[in-house]
Amino acid sequence: MWRIVLLFALSLLFIAIDYKKRQNGKKTVIALLLLLFIFGVGFSGTILTRAIAPLFFIHLFALLASYLAFIYYLFKEHFLWYIFILPIITITIYIALNYLEGSRYEALNLITTKVLI
Repeated sequence: MWRIVLLFALSLLFIAIDYKKRQNGKKTVIALLLLLFIFGVGFSGTILTRAIAPLFFIHLFALLASYLAFIYYLFKEHFLWYIFILPIITITIYIALNYLEGSRYEALNLITTKVLI
């Protein structure tokens, strides 16, 4: 857990250094939103996809690719939007598998029953 906090703090430091260097407020806001997106989708997807091990590892790989695309955006100013969709796709695959195969995965079962009621 401390590694994730350290990674988040290091990312905020990179954003602050980039802002001091370029004085680009729009890029800083986009970078902060991307960072929150990566950690938010990463946390929720990790909880959901843990029931299916191969999908869980694919989700972790997608998060790593998204984080590397985030770092690439900070340093090269080239936005690779399609890489940031990969973690959402793994969560969508999990939800599709749950509805196609049944409700034997407890985490999503609790979420969908609360939403539907």
